[in-house]
Amino acid sequence: MTNTMGSLAMVKRLGVMMVLLVVCTLLQAQPVSGRGDSWQEVFNNKKGTVTALWDDIEPFIYINKDGVLQGVEYEIMESFKSYLQLKYAIDLTIVWEPAGSFDSIYGKVRNSPQPGVFGWSYFSITPVRQKEVQFSPPYMPDLNVLVTNNLEPMYASSQEFTAKIKEMRAYTMAGTTMTEDILSLKKSFYPALPVTYKEQDYDVMRTIAGDNKGFGYVPLSVYIVALQKGIKVKRQHVLSSRRQGFAAIMPLQTDWKPVMDEYFSSDLFRIKAGAIIAKYLGSEVKDLVFENVQESAPALDLVSLEKEIVTKRLMDTAVEVQKHRSFRNIMLVLFVSVILLSLVLYNRFQTKQKLNRQLSAKNDQIEQMNQLLKLKILQARMNPHFLFNSLNSIQYFITGDDKKASLQYIGRFSAFLRKVINYGDELFINVKEEAELLTEYLWLEHCRFHDKFDYEIRVAPGTQGAAILPLLTHSLVEEALYKGVLNLTNGHKGKLCIEFVTEEDTLVVKVTDNGISRQDAARLDKKKGMMNGDDAMLMRRIDLFNAQGKRKITTSKAVWHENGTALNNATLEIPQPLFEQL
Repeated sequence: MTNTMGSLAMVKRLGVMMVLLVVCTLLQAQPVSGRGDSWQEVFNNKKGTVTALWDDIEPFIYINKDGVLQGVEYEIMESFKSYLQLKYAIDLTIVWEPAGSFDSIYGKVRNSPQPGVFGWSYFSITPVRQKEVQFSPPYMPDLNVLVTNNLEPMYASSQEFTAKIKEMRAYTMAGTTMTEDILSLKKSFYPALPVTYKEQDYDVMRTIAGDNKGFGYVPLSVYIVALQKGIKVKRQHVLSSRRQGFAAIMPLQTDWKPVMDEYFSSDLFRIKAGAIIAKYLGSEVKDLVFENVQESAPALDLVSLEKEIVTKRLMDTAVEVQKHRSFRNIMLVLFVSVILLSLVLYNRFQTKQKLNRQLSAKNDQIEQMNQLLKLKILQARMNPHFLFNSLNSIQYFITGDDKKASLQYIGRFSAFLRKVINYGDELFINVKEEAELLTEYLWLEHCRFHDKFDYEIRVAPGTQGAAILPLLTHSLVEEALYKGVLNLTNGHKGKLCIEFVTEEDTLVVKVTDNGISRQDAARLDKKKGMMNGDDAMLMRRIDLFNAQGKRKITTSKAVWHENGTALNNATLEIPQPLFEQL
């Protein structure tokens, strides 16, 4: 049974491999969509069109952040076009066609019946490929270097590395000379070596950077660019491989090779190619790439350049971090300045309103709480009359020599202010914390009006963790208290109920009282010449929240009738989660 299952699994794997092979073959067999005129046609007509196939790989050919095609190979091909215009007065049009992959470019060029098709993807000149395609002269030396994970030691000899190859995993790009180098090591030293194929050399190096036992081959120029990009791999100084160079490829039957050879052997090309390579790799890197193709090239120069690149990368990172710190410090200074300015404006406002916030010298604790309130009043938006009435109550207890009541009231008042200050800087708090704030507030008010009303705060199970804006319900509770229950006459005792419940993805807050109607309260305020902006303040906070996203807080008011008693009800519906992204 086990053998049968193993055979089935093997058949499935072979089937998948066959499908992939067929797909790759079909992709390579697809014809080039653009024109590929012959050199003879272009020369006779003094104009024509050729197609250049390419795949995105920096610095050879790629699309920059502005969406423009550029790179070493792109500019070399475009300079060839300029050369034909200058020497032969030929107007050549180059159609740049993305081919999708290294293998796809090679297959399309090899199978193309059109002579004017060029492939650009840093192709190495090898004897096997020379039997299938034509090559331009090399524009750049071809040196593959061995790279490993940064945690690997620096191997002193080839024998030292190959002795450990059984513990390692290889990564490479299919159909390349890097794969040839990997397979050569596999054949010579460890036939069971696992090899994983990636789409690009940068993918190979990123994978090696994340695999402690990973290694692979990459072109020296690509390795240096990867270092500049911050990809952390280690170049080993052993087992590097050299080939004739990087070049463009053309179909075997092309007649463009002689004129390409002519341009590549010209002084103009040597000057132009050097400038192009220096542009994308830097002059020092260009010199090292060209020098290191020589056996006698000074390896110390490359080591120094690697250290310089890594050091520059670290310095750039440090500068970026410092910029962020400076920005944060500037924002902190601005924030503190705004707080100080707010305090100054608040003090001026208090002076204009002739509010007496001076407490006796015997009560330093009350003065300290008053200063804390000044610091946070604009954020908490507490009603000033509650503060003054509370201070008057404390003064009443003190002058009445009721030390126990004074200390108890001061302690609860202090606890309430501490919570207001702590939550004043928070973007949101949970229902449990909001209910605690209301409990402290109503205890203080009940201490002053203990025979006027009773209160109840209900938090439904599973609701304590729901999010709410700090002190959002305070205005509704204060309105119910001062507009409703405290205006009852004829000995009627008020009842205030606050309820927090969750309905699907919404937190519902209901504030209910049995006091006088809001219309009667408005008439009383008008008669007394009083105006209250608490409701407008609440709506401003809700409007500001609703303007910042799709989730909306809604509010409504109604009059209910229960057992012949009219009840004033205010309801808040708060979406959960409160913010779409936190």
